[in-house]
Amino acid sequence: MPEITRRSLFRGGALAATAIYTSKVFGSAPTASAAPLTGFAVAYNAVNISPITRGWGVTWMGGYGWGNRYGVADEAARPITAHCLAITDNGSINVLLRADVVSVPHNIHDQIRNRVVDELGIASSDFLMASSHTHSGPFIGTSHPSPKVLLNATNADVTAIDYLTGLFVDEMVDLVRRTVQETPIPATLHYAETAAQIGQNRTNQGYVIHDVPVLTVRSQADESLLAVLFGASTHPVCRGKDTTFDSDYCGAAAELIEQQLGAMAFFFLGLAGDINPIGEDTDRIPTYPDEIGSVLGDAVIDLVNNGSFTQLSGGITTELRTIDLPFSVDTGNAAVRAALKSKFNTRVGPNPPTGTGTAERAHAQMMIDQINAGKLPTSVPMTIQRWRLGGLTILALANEVVSGYHYAIKAIADELEVGNLWIMGYANEVNCYVPSDSLLWAGGTYEAAWDGVDNSIASLASSQIVYGWPSPLKASPSGTSPATASSAEGLILQTCQSLLA
Repeated sequence: MPEITRRSLFRGGALAATAIYTSKVFGSAPTASAAPLTGFAVAYNAVNISPITRGWGVTWMGGYGWGNRYGVADEAARPITAHCLAITDNGSINVLLRADVVSVPHNIHDQIRNRVVDELGIASSDFLMASSHTHSGPFIGTSHPSPKVLLNATNADVTAIDYLTGLFVDEMVDLVRRTVQETPIPATLHYAETAAQIGQNRTNQGYVIHDVPVLTVRSQADESLLAVLFGASTHPVCRGKDTTFDSDYCGAAAELIEQQLGAMAFFFLGLAGDINPIGEDTDRIPTYPDEIGSVLGDAVIDLVNNGSFTQLSGGITTELRTIDLPFSVDTGNAAVRAALKSKFNTRVGPNPPTGTGTAERAHAQMMIDQINAGKLPTSVPMTIQRWRLGGLTILALANEVVSGYHYAIKAIADELEVGNLWIMGYANEVNCYVPSDSLLWAGGTYEAAWDGVDNSIASLASSQIVYGWPSPLKASPSGTSPATASSAEGLILQTCQSLLA
């Protein structure tokens, strides 16, 4: 097999308007034909969306605060990539879209989804998108997080980010359009799981997810490998806070898989809200994505070459729901809003609490403005989506969900005898962290977003400050098991159980 590198796949110069697509370029790909009346057929593409390659110039980077961070290097360390896989199943098209960005907020996800549905005729629940959550990618959207809070951005900066976000939306829709309009290749799908020890829990909860789900796509004609979908549950923060665009360990693993297996590789992140790479406390350096990526990539390659897979069957059934995660206090109540306004006024006043920085002051002013305008949110949206194939169920959760939910959902699935289950996180949209009841009871962590003293207001330097919400999420009463129906955890697990049933 000839040596294949991503650099050669994503060839082209600084093109501002013409997408650089890669599709079925790994050696001699099977010839496309009309989609079969039964069974699967696939089309798949990738596009390099690295801002330097796209001709976007200096671009704001997402992932870290608390100040401006621009991608200024001449070349991305690894391409910032978007991938699309369209699976035709008995005449119906199901679309998977993923991109190397830290997050896509609710309103931008809605724009992409609505255009895919309206312009391309894809049923809404048949479209699933995900972010890799690399912390070395472009900043997308201006709502949650707010660049004024996270980046100390000016109004002009916000206008520029909005413009670049519009380009991103167009790129995503064009990638889906190109893929679904191609004549698909008759294919078979196969699923298996392996493990890779690449993460460590950064809270006191102790959960770590070593699972590595793998889905292979093979030509129906000759069984040649067309694509590999794989996942892991570790924050992509290996590179650290520099100004070079990088798809991080997930991109490094994908490069290795593509080079060794000659098939396009698609990465999907799991419930990694509280899991960081092993050794990241001391090793956030430019070479670390390769080290972690090689552990993950080698595990996937070994499984594909030597493992036993379950062949999947149709038809694919899908469902998409949106739930509203409640805050710890009822922000629809006038007295609660008045109390919050008083606390936020203290943060912008002459004698703010110790530790109040520029970001906290900007956040507090934003909350005050929302209260004055009658626009303070009363909940945080969260999508949960299920795809069911013969032999595999995919459950895709929005937001930064912590690892404890992975095990709670697996337990529900075992009770329901679901069988093979791939749990994805950072799916469709990312609006906030989703801590478990146990994290919320303890408080005092970035994820829980309250200081252990006052759970009515987002604590300083916490995730709810970053994402622009007034208060932590609602927990069940301390020590309650199972979670109460009105808590964030209870609502999520009830919805997952209903979708898996």
